[in-house]
Amino acid sequence: MKRINVILVGLLVVLLCTCSESTGPGNDMKDSDERAGLVQNELIEANIMFALDVFKKTIEHEPNNNISISPISLAIALSMTYNGAQEETAEQMAQTLHYQDICIDVLNKQYSHLIQSLQTADTAIQLNLANSIWIRNSFPVLTDFIDTIENNYFAEIISAPFDQTTVTDINDWIEDKTNGKITEMIQNISYYEQMFLINALYFKGNWKYTFDPEETENEHFYMTGDSIITVQMMKSSGKDYTYLFDDHFSLCRMPYGRDVLAMYILLPNYNYTIEEILDEFDTNAWLMWKNSLATLPDEDEYEYFEFHLPKFKIEYEKKFNDILADLGMQIPFTVAANFGKMTPEILWINYVKQKTFIEVNEEGTEAAAATVVSMASGISPSFIVDRPFIYVLCDDRTDTILFMGKVINPQYE
Repeated sequence: MKRINVILVGLLVVLLCTCSESTGPGNDMKDSDERAGLVQNELIEANIMFALDVFKKTIEHEPNNNISISPISLAIALSMTYNGAQEETAEQMAQTLHYQDICIDVLNKQYSHLIQSLQTADTAIQLNLANSIWIRNSFPVLTDFIDTIENNYFAEIISAPFDQTTVTDINDWIEDKTNGKITEMIQNISYYEQMFLINALYFKGNWKYTFDPEETENEHFYMTGDSIITVQMMKSSGKDYTYLFDDHFSLCRMPYGRDVLAMYILLPNYNYTIEEILDEFDTNAWLMWKNSLATLPDEDEYEYFEFHLPKFKIEYEKKFNDILADLGMQIPFTVAANFGKMTPEILWINYVKQKTFIEVNEEGTEAAAATVVSMASGISPSFIVDRPFIYVLCDDRTDTILFMGKVINPQYE
């Protein structure tokens, strides 16, 4: 039997639209719409390109797992970090984040508009976005850097002893900002870690058109490799949504609240895989697909149209060091990094870690994410062989390779 793949491709997508006074949004939502309109195409397109780059690379790294990431949480945490970078470190971060053509001052102002716009996008929806920087007591951080992050990213700046109480305080801060959905983000603080730049994001919104729980039934879901599982399938007529039916896939838009935020479901056709659709999935294609959505035709063949979507809940955790390095950020993770606009000390990125939560049911969606950028100094980065590796046994006098191999599952008995 053919398999069906469902992929979550758009959560918290803000449509940059304006509303007339007759639609009756509150002052906060009017201000949100005005600020959304100030976010320039350069940042919009950069964030889409970065989101797709990271998403595709993550799928390459984990082809058989559920994946749930927050590209905007990752982008904001890295953008705060980028403000401290100089020279080739800054160049590689700009390339990875697609900021090459955006002046840093313009970038920061754009993020100021975006963050404030998201916070008040819809009074019927909870959308909370918070930033913080945690600094080891006595570690020198430049005032200009702190001022920039406070004024544009509205970050809390916290000096702390970086002992176990700080671990608890950071985890409590993240848990509070994500409404309890992201917990135990960090387990310990090493003596060489000097700063944490953190973004936390929480979303809870009801569908504009909710599902009737009485209609939800157990049905089959066809996984990769023809495995079949039973899921709780939500059902509706689907006639309130907009769609794009392509030769390779179908796309559906499901709005929340006042219809400025929506989830998009991209479903490959029976004879196509997610990976094949991803080959077509770039910024231009995504924007074109969104602009091509339409209501169902008023034709007889759609009279008995049905829309089915499984309820799902995913918790996900990922360190993005390897993925970001694959995308061009190599120097920032090494002792050669230059974060001279952040501190006079030698400093590099120790790790970039994200945890996410998402639950989709008949009422709507609840989602949360936290991203931590750990900055380290004092020792050279470690060489820890905790993932698959290649070995070569060689006579260095003659460069004769005696043995070589790939180890993906070390065994010693």
